[in-house]
This record gives sequence, structure tokens and C-alpha cells, in this order.
Amino acid sequence: MKPHVLVVDDSLTVRMDLRGALSAAGFSVTTCETKREAEKALRERTFSLAVLDVILPDGSGIELLGMIRASEDLDQLPVIVLSTEAEVHDRVKGLTTGADEYVGKPYDITYLIRRARALCERTSGDDTGPVAAARRILAVDDSPTFLTELACKLREDGHDVVLARSGTEALELLAVQSVDCVVLDLVMPDVDGIETLRRLRRMPGRESTPTVMLTASEDPALARRATDAGASDFLHKSVNLDAVRAKIRNLLRNRRAVQGATTPSRAASADKPPASRPRGAASDGPLLPCIVAAMGLSPLLARSVLSKACGRAGVDTSALGADGLRRALPCIREALHMFYSAEEAQRRVQEMAALIAPADHPEA
Repeated sequence: MKPHVLVVDDSLTVRMDLRGALSAAGFSVTTCETKREAEKALRERTFSLAVLDVILPDGSGIELLGMIRASEDLDQLPVIVLSTEAEVHDRVKGLTTGADEYVGKPYDITYLIRRARALCERTSGDDTGPVAAARRILAVDDSPTFLTELACKLREDGHDVVLARSGTEALELLAVQSVDCVVLDLVMPDVDGIETLRRLRRMPGRESTPTVMLTASEDPALARRATDAGASDFLHKSVNLDAVRAKIRNLLRNRRAVQGATTPSRAASADKPPASRPRGAASDGPLLPCIVAAMGLSPLLARSVLSKACGRAGVDTSALGADGLRRALPCIREALHMFYSAEEAQRRVQEMAALIAPADHPEA
């Protein structure tokens, strides 16, 4: 039986394009223009995958996604959120609400079909490889013009390109979404490229993510600093963007060769959460609001980071108590290194430790 895809988008052009491409790729397709039509379709038949636009005439695709994840009958339905290149917090919200994938418009139809097929195979149990094998590139630059030009060039190779306009936005995205390569500007107004790269390298599973550093400076010392911080390569912004494209192509080819030499179980689990971890963000418990406050991040992002940290420590966030928090504190501290200096991360972890032992303030 063909996998059945629900496409929800207010654009007739997009609906026709996706129907034609997905049908040619072997999918059955139902299209809807509004949130109400989609809710009706979800009640009446079973789907293998949903592709949701964020902005709908009568609501939000994120709201529809939340309804799907809250339903006992639909909570395991794979969902791709499809939208124009939105603000980073919208992407983070979609992913932490439970989206399996977030693809920006203009989308590459080959990439989207590859992701759709992988997600349907995972759900059916006919998984022929890691779902994260498709190529996703994070491009980070504070120049909107350069960022747009770079994204257009990289999309010519079929990549899904995620855009961030600062180091802070990049780290927020990396906390909730895996990528295959990062293209990073050296000079940015908040967290510069070197510091962003250092924090990226401290993230579990990101130690060897191919990263290309770009700069407009001619100072050779900067190249050494970037290499010392963990850059895979260093390019001047004056080079033709085709050179950047070729460099990324080579880095991805080399990475696939290295991954192919590892065991399948390790390769498939590099960015995959433990099976025992509940889907979505941590659920409320007695300590949770205080921990979220101590983390100093936005509540949505803090809950997502906390869930991942607890998952690595083998702690169930749905019933987080004092013992579980003690076990999770080292992983929480490691996760906070993505956003803070080592000293600040330690200070925040000590605040959390004080919540469960206020009398003696033990070290985490």
C-alpha cells in the first residue's frame, strides 16, 4: 500500500507542486487549504505523514501540530513543518512542539521527498537507514544579503539550508535540530564565530560536525584561531560562492565515508534521543519551574534543553525529583555550555543544586 501524505498549505501552487511531486514518487496525497479541513481529514482517515504550512487562513500549522501530538491516535504521526524562512524562534517552537522536520521555502523538492520517504519508512518499520542521513546545512551570518545568496547557492546541490543571523540564534537551533554541516561567519555582533564554534564543539554529537568558517579579514592569525577552535576549513568571503559549495560537498563526502566505517548502530544513534525518553519537552513537576528559571533561557528552549540533558543522564523528566536532578546536573551543565561560559554555566548549576540541598549548597 502506498504511504498516504496529508499536505496542508494555503497556497494552491504549493499544493499542486507537492501533489504532483509526491504522487510521482509513489505516495498517495490528500491536500487541504485550511486548518479546519485538515482536522476533518485527520479524523476520517489514516495518514503516514503530514506536511504542514505554518501560516494558514484559519490558524497556525504549529497549533495543528500541537493537536496532533496531544492526540493518542495521532501522536506518532510524522510531521514536516513547511514554511517560508521564518524567525528562528518559530523554527525552535515547531521542533520543540514535536515536528520531525522543518523545511524552509523555497524548498528543494528532492530533499523533501527524501525526508518524506525516510520518515514513512521509519514509521512502517521498513527503515533502510538513519533518518538523519539527508543533508541539512546551517548557515550563520549577520548580513541578510550574503546569507540569502549563500543559501541559494547551497540549495542548488539539494541541501536544506537553515538560516541564523547570529551566534545566539545558531546555538538555539543546534539545541533542537541536528545538522550535517555549519557555515559560520567569523565576525558577528553578539557571539562571534570563534566562540560559537567553541560552544558547538562542546555539544554532544557535534564534536566532528563539518564547519566552514568565513571571514572578510585578511589577517592570517584568524585562520589559526579558527582552526584551533575546531573549524574544518577557513575561507575568505571574497571567494566565489561556488568554491564554498565545492568545499561543503567535499566535507560531506568525507564525513559519509567516515560514518560508513562505523557500526550501523552507532551511526544511526548519533543524534537520536534514547528510546525511553518521552517525546517533546519535559512535563511539569515540583522542581521544573525553578530549574527552568535557573537555566536563564526562554521557557520553551529551557524545557527542550533540560529534556535532552536528562535523557542523556537516564532521568525521566516526567517525574523529576531530587535524586534525578542530582544525576542530571553534570549533563545539564554540559548543555548550558552551549549558551554560557564555563563559569556562568557552573553558577547556574549551583543554583539548581541549591534547590534540593539549600542548607549546604553542594557542588554539582
